[in-house]
Amino acid sequence: MIEHTFNRIAEHTYWLAPYSPTDRPTLGAIIGQRATLLVDAGNSVAHAQVLLDELSRMNVTPSFVALTHWHWDHVFGTAALPLPTFAHAETRRIVAEMATLDWSDAALDARVAAGTEIEFCSSMIKAELPDRSDLVIRPPEISFRDEIELDLGGVTCRLVHVGGDHAADSVVVYVPEDRIVFLGDCLYPAIYAPARHYTTAKLFPLLDRLLSFNAECYLAGHHPQPMTRAEMQAEATLLRTIGGLVDQHGADRDAILAALPSLLDEPLNEDHEDIVGEFLAGLPHPD
Repeated sequence: MIEHTFNRIAEHTYWLAPYSPTDRPTLGAIIGQRATLLVDAGNSVAHAQVLLDELSRMNVTPSFVALTHWHWDHVFGTAALPLPTFAHAETRRIVAEMATLDWSDAALDARVAAGTEIEFCSSMIKAELPDRSDLVIRPPEISFRDEIELDLGGVTCRLVHVGGDHAADSVVVYVPEDRIVFLGDCLYPAIYAPARHYTTAKLFPLLDRLLSFNAECYLAGHHPQPMTRAEMQAEATLLRTIGGLVDQHGADRDAILAALPSLLDEPLNEDHEDIVGEFLAGLPHPD
């Protein structure tokens, strides 16, 4: 049996921790006096059902779903959630296209070969859903461009488009009363590209936006633990420091690595080098 941690982390907010072996992301529930909003649909009906079962034990019936972006692991569970679903307009467009695709092994392999799917996602889809003959993807019904606010009764949820490198349609769910932000995957690098990458042009404004929320807890899609505001600020500082050096030195990796320890006030580690590589991969390629 797959184990998930389901916890109450604030007065109105619960989260279901991610499960990395099949790339199940964080799911959430914000429970108000009149309605309950679910955050993301999960990567399969079985994944969504875990959240539904936890809520059922609490005698809570969900009312709405909010999708944070279009990637498969956040939307494949929609068939288990026949509820009014909110998403960015671009999420709605892409998920509607996904619903028309063939998701067999052969079709996935062909899309990987063509470069329209990536090997990691294909492998995880096969691991989570070995049999996809009955896969149903339900596009969201309600779309917005910038922001929409839901009053659940005693608690509000702001669905805010933030974009970023990972997915241009990325939306966060901000719960002001609980001072919590569900990040989805917006903080991660682009993956649907020849190489994983960050760009300062997209990442730096995103970091400003995320820290502008009056939040003390941030829940990322594939982080095993919530981040405090201090941890979020430290992550933003690290990304800004590395990104700033890449802007300064361009593709000169050696100069970036030489300058980094003194700016970080700590020795370089593998994570630092990986982030440098992701920023370098986001630089424009010379013609």
